[in-house]
Amino acid sequence: MSTIRFPGLLTGIDTGALIQQLMAVERRQLNIYQNRIDKWEEKKNALGDLENKLSTLRTAVRSLSDSEQLRAFNVSSSDEDILTAEATNKAFEGNHTVVINQLATADRWVHNSGFTYAEDYVGAGTFIYSYNGKETTITTTATTTLEELVGLINNDANNPGVTASLLNYDDAYHLILNGNDAGSDFQISVNSSSTEIWQADSAFTVNTDNATLSTRITELDQFGENPLEGGEVIQITGTDRSGVAITSVNIAITANTKVSHIIDEITDAFGDNVVATLENGKIVVTDKTAGVSSLSIALTYNANGSAATLTLPAMAVSSEGGATAATLAGFATSDFSNSQAAQDSQIKVDGFPPGADEWISRSSNTVDDVIYGVTLHLHDLTDATGEELTLTRDIESVKEKLTSMVTAYNAAVSYIKEKTGYNNVQKTAGVLMGDFVVSTINYQLYNPVIAQTAGFLEDVDSFLLPGQIGIQKNSDGTLTFDSNKFDEAIAEDYMGVLSIIGANKTGSSSSNSISFYGASSTYTTAGEYNVEVTVSGGAITSARMKLATDSTWRDATFSGNTVTGNSSFDDNGDTVYAEKGLQLSVDLSANGTFTSTVRVKQGFAGAMEDFLDRMLKVSTGSIDIDQEHIDETIESLQDRIDDEEDRLVDKERRLVEKYARLEKMLALLQAQMSALGLGSS
Repeated sequence: MSTIRFPGLLTGIDTGALIQQLMAVERRQLNIYQNRIDKWEEKKNALGDLENKLSTLRTAVRSLSDSEQLRAFNVSSSDEDILTAEATNKAFEGNHTVVINQLATADRWVHNSGFTYAEDYVGAGTFIYSYNGKETTITTTATTTLEELVGLINNDANNPGVTASLLNYDDAYHLILNGNDAGSDFQISVNSSSTEIWQADSAFTVNTDNATLSTRITELDQFGENPLEGGEVIQITGTDRSGVAITSVNIAITANTKVSHIIDEITDAFGDNVVATLENGKIVVTDKTAGVSSLSIALTYNANGSAATLTLPAMAVSSEGGATAATLAGFATSDFSNSQAAQDSQIKVDGFPPGADEWISRSSNTVDDVIYGVTLHLHDLTDATGEELTLTRDIESVKEKLTSMVTAYNAAVSYIKEKTGYNNVQKTAGVLMGDFVVSTINYQLYNPVIAQTAGFLEDVDSFLLPGQIGIQKNSDGTLTFDSNKFDEAIAEDYMGVLSIIGANKTGSSSSNSISFYGASSTYTTAGEYNVEVTVSGGAITSARMKLATDSTWRDATFSGNTVTGNSSFDDNGDTVYAEKGLQLSVDLSANGTFTSTVRVKQGFAGAMEDFLDRMLKVSTGSIDIDQEHIDETIESLQDRIDDEEDRLVDKERRLVEKYARLEKMLALLQAQMSALGLGSS
């Protein structure tokens, strides 16, 4: 409970003011601590701002750090109403002539007679249709309306890709069935009865997950532990819908045989009279014609003496052809008209294929596998001469990215200069002056733009320094981008410019026996390596490598004809040696000890990105460590402040008690003097 105080009430001395003044003196140390915290908080905020600027710079250099991604192309068309296109970095400069003979269209069926109202009942029954070889059944009741039938089709969980709608024409509502995909594979059929479907009794799996079409046979859980030895086959046998045996097909199994190859071979084996698909890992084979069918299929694995094993699923009927009849009156096949047939697009590119009646067919008007790296968009038909596509290098996109990098770089460098320098006008030092981490950043940040780019050699590479392509360092530490010099350089050697900007650990070897295979964009250090490999009896017996600047060789690992650099990590999870991730392939046809100089190239943007990654890495990055040190310092100062505040509370309490006792004593003396007649009158 607090004490009610009336300081100086009896003595006339303002002890409250006196205590306040004494406490102000006592608070000097507390104020010093608080000022220190304010300074450290200011420093922490400045580091946070610097971190944001460095993150912006990292984003800019990251867009430049892969020369393959820098290859960009502008695509122009002689008539964009007919043909447009876009290109990836895999494309090449040049012109292409595209003749469009036919556009891909989706299947469209219209109910002929229609109904007076959308609310008219269609009656009870079964409506069966299929799309792309997948059949589904719709069941109606006596009170199902035409409008509700549309909803039943569209909301059916087994809808294979058809959209139903209503067309109001000539005072009647007509049911429309539209295929969602274009191309001859995506045909709609209204069936009079169910279709014969055979399905595998189990799914192909990979690590218990359902396999996909791209899964290799040797990756399947059903494939045994023994490797392929050659001669292993999967045999397809069966009968067509008339019960006539098909010609059996043997699929040779190799390391690259995929599940999709089985699916394709099944379709071919039955002369395209069935549709083979993979659904949830299971092979499904559907007769293209509805009704009673004698279709059958079996898959058999023949090892032909190999130790390799493969367990294939058994195929069995899952839907008997003709077992279910379509009973919805007025909705038979003859009650519909095919208003638009599903068809493929047909094109010629650069005169291929040469025959007058030969065309490249695709089930879409978007074609991305005819011109390498180019996606075509077909909008209309052309005449026999076709339309022209022109691909030109997109130089401006590279210049824009370099400009963004220079802008972000200058913002970071200017900020560092402001926060670490001395203001002669205000006579104040920057809040980050003397910070070792920031000083290191300032130095290492400009090193990639002034030093010779790692792995590049004079008389071998067209450019060695960023300055040769227009990136110049100014006296104040900022950069300038000379676009004219860049244009001259890129006109001289387009790929050379992209390489010095963003070579992403690409490599070469001076030896015919030892070849560069690959390097880790994350772990391998760019530069020149000395490599030594010994081959005996067609096998590698020893291998070692080192950076050309190192004095110590290190053993490399090897398997088959591949040599890999030392992959050790330290306790912090960082690589120990520069060659981690460096892979070489070796010619094993000759015995002996072979040497090579291997160059691993990295552009200046990638080098800057690597440095920024180290600076900005969460928890272990230099910025985070610096901020953590600040937090610890602030926490320590706050502990001192807490202790000092406790001391001041105790000090003030003792002063209050002390002066209270003084007032009490003086009051007592005054009373005694008054009683003795010694007080003033």
